[in-house]
Amino acid sequence: MSKIRFTAFSDLHHHPVWFKTDAPQRLTAIQERAVKDGSEFLIHMGDFCHHVPVAKELIKQYNEFKLPGFHVFGNHEFDLNSHEMALAGYGLECGYYYFDHNGFRFVIIDENYFSDFPGIYFHYSERNYFDHPQGRDWIPPEEVAWIKETVLSSPYPCILCSHATLEYEGGIQNRDEILEIIKASQKLPGRVMLCINGHYHRDNFNVIDNVAYLDLNSASFDWISNPHFFFPAEWYKEVEGLGNQIIFEKPLSATITLDTDGTIDIAGADGNFLLGISREMTDNPPSFRPCTPVILDRHVKLD
Repeated sequence: MSKIRFTAFSDLHHHPVWFKTDAPQRLTAIQERAVKDGSEFLIHMGDFCHHVPVAKELIKQYNEFKLPGFHVFGNHEFDLNSHEMALAGYGLECGYYYFDHNGFRFVIIDENYFSDFPGIYFHYSERNYFDHPQGRDWIPPEEVAWIKETVLSSPYPCILCSHATLEYEGGIQNRDEILEIIKASQKLPGRVMLCINGHYHRDNFNVIDNVAYLDLNSASFDWISNPHFFFPAEWYKEVEGLGNQIIFEKPLSATITLDTDGTIDIAGADGNFLLGISREMTDNPPSFRPCTPVILDRHVKLD
């Protein structure tokens, strides 16, 4: 039997002129908690920053911390960066990769491709995904084949990490191909135990067909389409997109402990809305999952 403990967080959104996230301070708090909780490494589920040149110090803070830090690409990594800039800025050779640690395999998925025509795939780069709203979040065939080989040949239980969700339709477009791989893995050493995603700024946990799915809340805020004006007036002069934010007072992260016997323990984070301003106070409809400033604790034992 093996155990592993790591820290997961998502959607830090370092973009100072547009978002009030205080990303360096939030990252420091997440890192300090990781050390205190005895995590062996950290992993973010995407949307760490929007512009590599502006975020160089933040990336350095993450990459050179005393605990290793792993990257998952989100769509906003490619707002002001080309695909090549984002890879170089994070120190990656490829957006999808795996690493083995203490008897577990972490499979990092890059679903940041769009496909307007069957068989033709392009990676997000410099906001081009806004030009293709109906064709986003595809995993191209060569990556699907790589995921299949990486999981089914693994000597260790697997954790799949992506920005968009595999839990339900509306996330990764060709999720059925990945679900087939997950199903095929269940009686192998490389069985998929857990899938983690970010992107939606929501907290949720589900177990489907003996596989756990964690929808990881944002470390910083929720985005709303219709702006509000509840924050102090002077803040709006400093941050362009402030009215579109519902900000979490504390940085949210999860300490996750896995055991090869199938046990999953998630130590979440309690929090509040900054200045008490919630989504329900704004002129925005309810969302698919409620906007909450927390990550709940969970404990399950898979069969």
